[in-house]
Amino acid sequence: MISLGLLIGLLIIIAAILIIILERPLNLNINFYIKLFFILFLVASFCDLLSYFSSLSILGIVGSFNFFLTISFILLHSSSVLGNKKTVIFFIIAFIFGLASELLSVLIGLYYYTIPNFFFGLVPFATPISWIFIIYVSYILANLFLFGFGGEKPKKTDNLWYLLGSLILISSISGFIAVNLDMILDPVSVAPQVAQWVYYGGGPYFGVPISNYIGWFEVTVIAIFIFRFYEAFSPSSTDSKPEIDKYSYLYIIILYIIYLLFNAVKAYNLEKIEYILIGVTTMAPFILIGLLALMLNKKRR
Repeated sequence: MISLGLLIGLLIIIAAILIIILERPLNLNINFYIKLFFILFLVASFCDLLSYFSSLSILGIVGSFNFFLTISFILLHSSSVLGNKKTVIFFIIAFIFGLASELLSVLIGLYYYTIPNFFFGLVPFATPISWIFIIYVSYILANLFLFGFGGEKPKKTDNLWYLLGSLILISSISGFIAVNLDMILDPVSVAPQVAQWVYYGGGPYFGVPISNYIGWFEVTVIAIFIFRFYEAFSPSSTDSKPEIDKYSYLYIIILYIIYLLFNAVKAYNLEKIEYILIGVTTMAPFILIGLLALMLNKKRR
């Protein structure tokens, strides 16, 4: 039987989808709803963070909707940045590669999940959906670096070798954004006190095998390369160098920061300060480069 919390969470996502569908027929202001869902996401996130230090049940209840608000915000954000058709294509690609990588990893015996599984009895419901978030954030941050420093998306009219080279390079940047995010996520998640998933035989990096990070890089790079290749040849690829909406990109930078904070708080509770140091060292450069790209773009304009 579906729980009340899950039902409310699914209704939140359905509300975001309805807003996207009804935006044009009802002339809705999509930017208003992006801001609204982002504020709700911030409220839920900070309640979730505070729940680690307080016994107030209301904090945990509100914080439990953080996942659903994140996905809803990403849906609205992508609809505004990419358009509805590209959003559907992007989400399908990210979901398929995320789910396939998880299923393959479990089937070959790399690790197993200790939390309830949903997909084929092997992978939890939220895991491939979380991959959509990870791949999307990595894609948008790479776009920010590209546009912020005066570049533009690769397009079909480019020289073939330039097109392939730039697609590989930009997709690889996204791959490292995702991997660096996991430098703190995985050690926290596999710690004995948490153990959301368990690696058979452990690994040299705080119990995590190096193959895990190779997999994160490959999944992100391939998924984004395929989408960017589609973008380059899309008939509607006139947005190769759009005007930068500073708030649209700032939202994603803040999202990346909050993801770091979440895992830093978990690491603090585990008394693993070294995880925090690694997380800050690996993720902060992308945060700072993103902010620099926004500043340079504003100065240039």
